[in-house]
Amino acid sequence: MKAPPFDEIKDTIENRLEETNEMLGEIEYEYQEITAKQFYDYLTGETFSGDKTTLRDVLGNEYFMIHEIVEITELVNLGVEINKNTVMKAPREKIYEAHLDAMEFELEYSLLLEDYYWLKHRLGIFHKNIKEYDISRDLKERAEEIWDHYKEYMDY
Repeated sequence: MKAPPFDEIKDTIENRLEETNEMLGEIEYEYQEITAKQFYDYLTGETFSGDKTTLRDVLGNEYFMIHEIVEITELVNLGVEINKNTVMKAPREKIYEAHLDAMEFELEYSLLLEDYYWLKHRLGIFHKNIKEYDISRDLKERAEEIWDHYKEYMDY
């Protein structure tokens, strides 16, 4: 499904960014301020992973919002410019490093809320994707460590 034009969804993005940033501030995560346009461009840009998550999926889900804001924050912290070409042009290792940071944060947040349904759902997807990640040995080990830390919750 194609994303709506930016002008049509700008206010919604701004509202969701504000709500999510407020929540992240409450749990003392130091997020980077990003514009609605950067968020839109990042989420609607081309990807190498074939991710099927849409902009509307992200805007409608608290966990996806957190994941994306943390991922973008970590990319900015790694010196990556956020725009429509970020995922395709930035070093792949930085993309995956930020993704793993965001995934770990998302899993920890769902555990904090005791949302075991979401935790199991995302762990299942994460475990399947670990095998497909085209990443260095260090990042592959980090992904496995994240899995090992949370896999016990698959039985909840």
